[in-house]
Amino acid sequence: RAMNDRITTLILAGGRSTRMGQDKATLRLGYGSVLENLLETAFHISGNAVVMRAPEQQPLSIRKEFRDRITIGFDQIEGEGPLQGIADSLTHLPQQTDRIFVITCDLPFLSILWLKTLNDSLTEEWDVVCTHADNITNALLAIYRPQVLKIAPKILLEGKRRPVDLLESWHVKKLPPMNDFQIEVKDMNTPFEYEKAKLQF
Repeated sequence: RAMNDRITTLILAGGRSTRMGQDKATLRLGYGSVLENLLETAFHISGNAVVMRAPEQQPLSIRKEFRDRITIGFDQIEGEGPLQGIADSLTHLPQQTDRIFVITCDLPFLSILWLKTLNDSLTEEWDVVCTHADNITNALLAIYRPQVLKIAPKILLEGKRRPVDLLESWHVKKLPPMNDFQIEVKDMNTPFEYEKAKLQF
């Protein structure tokens, strides 16, 4: 297994999915759920994963071979958004972690190659590498050094709620996907997008 125990993947799967109308993590695509497919992709590079859920969400059914490599955590305050999920994930990160992928569970086409590209781009002069597509810097499709994520509780107390607020005052590399990669960084938010995604699997 070409994976690294010092790399953790944090999957934020606690959103309300109001536009989708059902829990995105559990939607089936191909042989597994969206979440299982993401775990399978991430585990080519990352040794372990933390999956953050909202307290009232249904328990997840996860393939047996993944279970010993994931920790499931819960947002302390429901409905506060992804930054709350990041803050609440910190206690679950393994001691040895020195870099963390942060991704959302609405990325059906995310590839090993794009995660590898983000990881390879986190050279010593950078604190964070974010995907930058459609003129948007996506702080939730990125790789971080732990010290960046550790400020999440502090900025929540300051009343900030946007994940991109994490990026202030750090060295951030913004990585635009090549044309071939555009589909891989696209999210899936509506039943129509889900139906379209099913055609690819």
